[in-house]
Amino acid sequence: MIEEARARFETLKAGGMMPSPQGVALAVLELTQKHDASIQTLTHLVQTDPAMSGRILRYANAVHGGSLRRIASLPHAIVFLGLFRVRQIALGFSLVDHYRSGACTAFDYLGYWTSSLATGITAQHVSTQAQCPPDESFTCGLLAGIGRLALATVFPQDYDSMLRLGLSAPALCQAESNSFGLDHAELSAELLQDWGLPEIFYQAVRYHEMPTAAPFSAGSRAQTLTAALHFAGKVGALLNLDAAQRWEQVPSLYHAAAQIGLEDQQVPPLVENVVAQWQDWGRELHLPTHDFSDVKLLLGMPPDPTQDVNLSALVVLPMRVALITRDAAHLRALAETLSGMGLVVELANDRDGALRLLREHRPDLMMVELPDCGEAAVKTLRELRVGEASRQIYCIAMIPAEAEAGVANLMLAGASDYLLLNYSEAALLARINSAQRVVSLQGAVRAERESVIRSSGDWARSNRRLLHEAHTDPLTKLHNRRYGLDRFAQEWSFSAHSGTSLSCLMLDIDHFKQVNDNFGHEVGDLVLSQIARAIERSCRKDDVVFRYGGEEFCVIGPNTSLADAIQLSERIVREVRAGRYGEENKRFPITVSIGVATRTASDRDQEALAARADKALYSAKSSGRDRVVAARPDL
Repeated sequence: MIEEARARFETLKAGGMMPSPQGVALAVLELTQKHDASIQTLTHLVQTDPAMSGRILRYANAVHGGSLRRIASLPHAIVFLGLFRVRQIALGFSLVDHYRSGACTAFDYLGYWTSSLATGITAQHVSTQAQCPPDESFTCGLLAGIGRLALATVFPQDYDSMLRLGLSAPALCQAESNSFGLDHAELSAELLQDWGLPEIFYQAVRYHEMPTAAPFSAGSRAQTLTAALHFAGKVGALLNLDAAQRWEQVPSLYHAAAQIGLEDQQVPPLVENVVAQWQDWGRELHLPTHDFSDVKLLLGMPPDPTQDVNLSALVVLPMRVALITRDAAHLRALAETLSGMGLVVELANDRDGALRLLREHRPDLMMVELPDCGEAAVKTLRELRVGEASRQIYCIAMIPAEAEAGVANLMLAGASDYLLLNYSEAALLARINSAQRVVSLQGAVRAERESVIRSSGDWARSNRRLLHEAHTDPLTKLHNRRYGLDRFAQEWSFSAHSGTSLSCLMLDIDHFKQVNDNFGHEVGDLVLSQIARAIERSCRKDDVVFRYGGEEFCVIGPNTSLADAIQLSERIVREVRAGRYGEENKRFPITVSIGVATRTASDRDQEALAARADKALYSAKSSGRDRVVAARPDL
C-alpha cells in the first residue's frame, strides 16, 4: 500500500503542481542539502528576506523559552537552531505565505493554515510526551495535513466537488483514494519524506488521524509521536470551529490527551498557552485567529442546550435562584412565591451584593430586575455576566411592559429569557419551568462530561505508566535498548541533515562475570543498578543513556565532538573508579571500559557508528581495561 502511494506521488510530483517552497525558502532547502553548507552562507541567504529573518529570530527566542539571554541577532539564532531546523522553519513559513488561496472554492485555505498553526504549536507543547525535539515537532504538526492542501492545489475542481458532499473523515479518505490514487494523509507523508524530514515524522503523519490503524508497537517512539500528533490535530481543529461545534469535540480531545498521558487538569492550561501563542503567531503570519477568552468555559463547563434533546430522563432538582432587584417589597413578594415553588432563593438589592452572590453561591438561575432595555440596563447585565461561572447561569431579565420592544438588546447582552414585571402566575411558572429544564439538562451534560474526564484521567495515568514501562529497563531504571536505539536513529538523522557532530560511547563493566560468580546474581543485579546511577551522574542533560544489554551500556552524545566525547568518557571512568559497589559492609571496587566513536562521512548509518564504538571498546578491554579508547575514522 505504501509502495503504491509512493508511486502515485512520484507521478503527481512529475506534473509540477505540488505545493513547494519558493523564493528564499527554496534556496535554503537546496543549500542545506549540500554537504558543504555553512552557517555563514545560510545566514547571508536568509538575510535577503526580512520577513523570513524576523520569523526565524522570533522562533529561536520562543524555542529557548527565555532560559538564556534573548537572541538578538540572526546569526546567533541560526547557530542556536542549526541548519536542519532552519530549513524546516523556512519550509513551513514559505508554504503558509504562498498557498493562502486557490481555485478549490470549497477548501478553506486560511482556515486550513489557522488550524495547522494551532496543531504545530500544540505539537511543540507536547514534544516531551512525544519524546521529540520541540522545534521539529512544530514543523511536523504545521505540515501534518499538507496533503489536503496538495489535493486542493492539484485537483481543484474534483476536490471541490468531493468536499461539497460533506463526507465523514473515513469516507473522505476512501473517496480521495478512489479518485486520486492516494488519500491526503498518505500524500502528506510522501511530501514530508520528499522534503527530507526524518522517517519517524513522516510515518507518524501518515497515521496520526487514525492512530489505531498505525502498525507501530505499543510504547515505541513512533507510536507516541503519532498519538501526540493526533492530540495536536484535535486542538487545531477545535480552535477553527464555531462555538456549537467546538463543544462536540471536547470529549474526544480529552480522550486523545489521555493517550499521551495527559490528565484532565493538565489540558485546560496547555490549551490556554497554545491559544496565546496561536494568536500571537496568527498576527505575525496574518492568519485569522479567533478570540478564545472563553477557553476555560469551553473545557470546563457544559454547552448551551439544544431543542432536540430528550428531557424525559433528566432528574429535576431544586434550583438555587439569585434574585436581584432594587424594589425591596417586590423582592420579598417574589422571593416568597419562588420559595413556595420549592426553589432556594438568595437575595441581592445592589450591584456589589449581586456580584458577591453570583461568585460565592453559584446559583442555577438569576432573575434581574431592570428599569428598561436601554444602555444602562445592558451595561448592568453585562457586568453581572463577566465571570466565567456567571456566563453559564440561566438569566431571566425582568422588565416593564413598555420596554418589551427592546428585549433583543438584553438577549445580546446575555439574557436567556425575559419576564414582564406585571407578570401573571402562569407566565412566571412557564419561565421557571423552562429554566428548570435547561438547568437540568446542563446538570446531566456536566455529570456525563465529568464522568468522561474522570475516566480519561485514569486512562492517562495508566498510559503514562505503560509508556514509562515500555521505555525503561526494569533493573537499572535507565532507558531500555529499544528506546535508546530509537533515539539513536533520530539523533543520527538530525546530525546527518544538519551537519552537527554525533558521538557514541559503548561501556562495559570490567570482569562482571566474577561479580556474579563470587557474590551471586542478586549482588550482580545490585551492581548493575549502582553503575547505572554512576553513569547517569556523569552524563549531561542532553545525553541519551540506556542499557544496551547484559553489563553493557550506551551513551549517545548529540552535538558532541570526539574531544568532548573522550572528556565525557574519562569523567565516567573516574566516577565509577572512585566508588564502591555491592551490599553494605561488603563493598568492592568496579571499573568500566569505554569505546568512543564520532560520526564521520564514511559512516553509512548509526549501526556503522555503533560498530566503530564497539570495536574501540574491544580495544579498551584487550589493552588492560579501566580506560577509554577512541575509534579512528578508518576503524
